[in-house]
Order: sequence, then structure tokens, then C-alpha cells
Amino acid sequence: MFSSKLNGIAILKNQHFSKEELLTFAENLSDRPGEIQDKLLHWEFGPVMEMKFDQLAQNYLFSDEVVPFHWDGAFYREPRKLLFFCQESEGNGGETLFVNTELLWNSLADKEKEDCTKVTLTYRTEKKAHYGGEIKVPLVQKHPSNGATILRLAEEVETHLNPVSLEISGIPNADIFYQELRKKLYDPEFMYEHSWQKGDLLICDNFTFLHGRRALGGNLKRSFMRIQIL
Repeated sequence: MFSSKLNGIAILKNQHFSKEELLTFAENLSDRPGEIQDKLLHWEFGPVMEMKFDQLAQNYLFSDEVVPFHWDGAFYREPRKLLFFCQESEGNGGETLFVNTELLWNSLADKEKEDCTKVTLTYRTEKKAHYGGEIKVPLVQKHPSNGATILRLAEEVETHLNPVSLEISGIPNADIFYQELRKKLYDPEFMYEHSWQKGDLLICDNFTFLHGRRALGGNLKRSFMRIQIL
């Protein structure tokens, strides 16, 4: 049965794509006119990020650690959709978590919503991978396509591998507020956990959803290509 928390996520199983085929597929998912650079977010390495474990990683995204909830492009340019294509996965570990912040917002009491609208979040991180710097964003935002209210609550990243600090302003008792709202991100009512299998193709709305990752554990072969669609 379809769950409303998955509204904005599409999953296809047993897919086969070369890198070039995946780029063409992703390009066709963009509503923007122009060349491929206008449709897919490009970084220093191009539009395709190879996501896999690196024992010498300087950034936690490529380590075996937990990846806290976040949205992509926050320090650079926010894509509308994210495409993940799993190339390898063995056993448990490295499950990707998606939380539907539109549903979460709609579940809040009036006082909680009022507090949320007062909050500004400041994130800082050193550029050791493809992103870095400082951003300041309101917690409560509107989806650019459908106007729905969404939440931009990336978790603080406490790691020796490229940590991301978080400063909350606008309300008293900010730490208590953050911890209470953070618990809701992991509520099964709003969160979907995807266990990867080779050939999985997953597309999600980068505005409705935040995403994160469980620790890889023994699944160090887990790898996929990720493309960010403008």
C-alpha cells in the first residue's frame, strides 16, 4: 500500500545503466531548457558523484560513519531532485534515510509551528570535499514548485572528518527546541529507510525530503552514482 510519506520518492528495481545512459536519463527528468549544464548540477568533478567508501576519506560522506540528515546543495546551489543508482551493496549497513518534512510540519501543533517560524539556522564547515563555507537559512520555507511548507533542518555533524556546526537563533532554549524537533526526524510516521540492492534506482524531491545514512557497518562495498537535477 502506498504511504503518503513516500510522496516525492520513486524507486525502480533491477535497473541497468552505464554512466552515459544514467546522465541522459537524469537530464530528461529536468524541466529546465538548455544544455546539460543547465539541467544537472555540476561540481569540480562534473555532474556524477561516485559515492563509495574511502579508507582515507577527509569528509564523512565517504567514510563508514553515520551521515546525519541534510539536504543537498545547501552550501552551493540546491537541486530540485536527487537521483541515486546503486552499483553494489552487500548485506546490512548504509541504509539511506528520507524524512518527509511536509508531513512533519503538518503534524506540528500551532505553538510548535509558531516557534519554528522564528528560527534561523547558521551552518559552517570547512571545504574539504565539494562544498563548504557558511550559510544562514530560515527553518521554515516554501517548496519552490508546489508552495507546500517544508523544513530545512540539517543536523549538526559531530565528527573529526569535516564537521558541520549549527547555531540556532530566534527563540529561547534553542538547544531543547533542536533536540525535540530532531527526534521527530526519526519518527517512522515521517521517515522512510531504504536498504540498497544492486540495480536500485531512487529519485527523490530534494525540497520535500531531508536525507541521511546509517553507518556502513560491514557493507563497505556499498556504492552508487548520484546526480543532482536542477
